[in-house]
Amino acid sequence: MTTIQAWNTIVNRLVGNRIELPTVPKTKKIPIWFSATTNGEYVFINQAIENKPSSKLSMQRKLNYKTLQKVYPLFLRRENGEAVSIEVTRVTVDQVYYFSLIKHFCHRNIFKGGYDV
Repeated sequence: MTTIQAWNTIVNRLVGNRIELPTVPKTKKIPIWFSATTNGEYVFINQAIENKPSSKLSMQRKLNYKTLQKVYPLFLRRENGEAVSIEVTRVTVDQVYYFSLIKHFCHRNIFKGGYDV
């Protein structure tokens, strides 16, 4: 899947919906839930309402395609076992949301442990 295909898949799944997803930690950390919606151009991240534990966001996060272009290759490397946390943190502080959206909407059938929404 290309980066633009991943972005379009994420946006298409969220159009007209508010979906709650857990983060996808690689350690034994407990996943944190968040909600995602879109206006077609941006993906908006907020606290989860229905699922716990919810992320503790002080303000809405706004994800975009330009950042996904940098995060997506790092996600693929992460899934192949590489440590990318320092590198991805240089790109965005919202990497956990990008990683979760990619994993759940774009790669749930490719990698183990996907979340089927």
